[in-house]
Amino acid sequence: MIPDPGEVHRALAEVYDPELDAPITELGFVNRVHIDGNHVTVHYTVPTFWCAPNFVFIMSQDIRTEVGRVPGVAQVTVLVHNNCMEKEINFGINAGRSFAETFPADIDQNTDLEALRHAFTVKGFLARQDALIRRMKQAGATDVVILDLHIGDVHQQGDDLLVQVSPLHMTLHVRSAGSDLARYLHKRRQLQLSIDPAARLFTDINGQPIAADNLAAYLRYSRVARLNIAFNTSLCEGLLRTQFFTERQHDYSSIGDRLMIG
Repeated sequence: MIPDPGEVHRALAEVYDPELDAPITELGFVNRVHIDGNHVTVHYTVPTFWCAPNFVFIMSQDIRTEVGRVPGVAQVTVLVHNNCMEKEINFGINAGRSFAETFPADIDQNTDLEALRHAFTVKGFLARQDALIRRMKQAGATDVVILDLHIGDVHQQGDDLLVQVSPLHMTLHVRSAGSDLARYLHKRRQLQLSIDPAARLFTDINGQPIAADNLAAYLRYSRVARLNIAFNTSLCEGLLRTQFFTERQHDYSSIGDRLMIG
């Protein structure tokens, strides 16, 4: 069985830059995918030569894992480009080594890559949750209504959301929130929180309800995560575009802009 190219692309879309909280396919990192029988080789480029090796290692590790799940794939080779440690990372990843095994003399042996991954998953969870809640408030929903929503009450329509407010027998149209919902649910899965339609849509990172009288303070905290990701994403997108996509140098739009909510 030969792997389906569409399935390989869908697998790559599940790989997120941990710091920017966006799929590497959408960020434009993936350069080339070569399928030779059951062997898939993925080439991708990071925005700057000095991108932190631990983040790059996480992305390479995730590419190998996600593509390796595609039916028909027996071997995955991952090659990152434009990074100061690309030689070491490419060797370590494709040899099946851990981050500590790849850089034994260069890192604190107490470094826990999974703890770092978890920390940035939480950051992405807070940022997307913050964006969704603020967009719903702009659409006219009250704090009580928002915090009482269940996952099954929210339906994506293009890049907008339709929110069924059952107690009030009304539907809210929330603009420009579709991708935030998709990424928020992605983070819930990673944190092993329920994405069942009957589950409460907005909880803390432990799956506990957020009290309406605590929401303002909670949003002050989550806003920091959202703005940090927005600024980092816009910067990295600009650097990648300037170096490798000269035809887009005068296109100032950014995935990060979507997180800039008034």
